[in-house]
Amino acid sequence: MPKSLAQTALPIVQFKKKPSAALAYQTATDRKALNLVLGGILVVGGVVTGLLLGGWLGIGVGALIVLLGYYFLILGMGGPHAWTEIFQEFFNL
Repeated sequence: MPKSLAQTALPIVQFKKKPSAALAYQTATDRKALNLVLGGILVVGGVVTGLLLGGWLGIGVGALIVLLGYYFLILGMGGPHAWTEIFQEFFNL
């Protein structure tokens, strides 16, 4: 007995809904690269901003921007639990 079009198309539809492992790896790799670039830009921007502002205000604002940059750098290198590493590094615990 020949199969209907709906019966033959069902396995194809189910197959296309599953994400491929290669696509998930590529997306994760792209996200890590984006986090690394953003973190580097924020660290350099925080140092430059701190120097341009000068004084205690420059130290405070620069430290906050650098801390955010460290977060993105470690997120790109270490994974989603990077915030604990950042606070340990920044506050030297």
